[in-house]
Amino acid sequence: MKNKFFSHLLACVSGLMLLSGVVSCEKMEITDEGEANVVIRVDSYEQTPFPMRTRAEADISITKLCFHIYNDAGERVVYVNQKMDDDHFGKAYFSLEKGHYYVLVVGHNASSNPTFNKNEKVTISGKDLGDTFWSMKEFVVEDEDIEECLALDRIVSRINIIPTDEAPEEMNQIIFKYKGSKGTFDGLTGYGSTNTSQTVPLDVNADDKMFGFYMIPSEEKESLDLEVKTYYVSESGNIKTLSEKMILGLPVQRNRITICRGVLFDNKSGDQSMEFTVVINNTWGDDIEFEF
Repeated sequence: MKNKFFSHLLACVSGLMLLSGVVSCEKMEITDEGEANVVIRVDSYEQTPFPMRTRAEADISITKLCFHIYNDAGERVVYVNQKMDDDHFGKAYFSLEKGHYYVLVVGHNASSNPTFNKNEKVTISGKDLGDTFWSMKEFVVEDEDIEECLALDRIVSRINIIPTDEAPEEMNQIIFKYKGSKGTFDGLTGYGSTNTSQTVPLDVNADDKMFGFYMIPSEEKESLDLEVKTYYVSESGNIKTLSEKMILGLPVQRNRITICRGVLFDNKSGDQSMEFTVVINNTWGDDIEFEF
């Protein structure tokens, strides 16, 4: 549903992006395979061999790959962006002068590619953030041709909110707010690199059993104070607030799904904490269960 409420939010987000100095990509350089002295290949992501997760599966986590190479000054010198149907998807060819470089690879399924800035800062449009994978590797170009093989790691956390009470019948929108990083991360580490107020709006209805979104944690173990508000927004754009909830100490971690269960629509806050163990050995790590 498109309405004045969402238009206002999108305008605010766009303004913030302009203020942050986001720049567009320079002209792309694609090197012919026969001229290349450097080959970068994606072999797997999160324990899954890469060919098994491309054209052969209906549930696809990666439909685009971005190979971006930086020099020691943090300047991007060349890049190749690929779509799943492109020839050689998962393998990129470059012709580079001798020197020391960093290759940064991002796999994603967003509608548009991330913005890559100087000093390896990467931004994915927050409203478009989905399952996202990353790898960074240093390499040196000398006289011999080289081939670098990469395994991509998932850098997002998925938060699923499961209410145990009945939603207001007229509810048609929910908004999550928290302070942290949403779609911007450090290309050298794969961790979120901003700590600002984030807003995640979703169109919903009262019959929905779960509400969720992706974000990029800023450190290995992070906790969020999550504000959840529900609304009824009429066709004319009038807004009625239905419920407000503050969930404190929500644990998040990349390659983990945090499942948060509790009473959501009673207009009371929940303050709980929990201990959890990191296990990252499957396509997704073990779920983080959290009650509020």
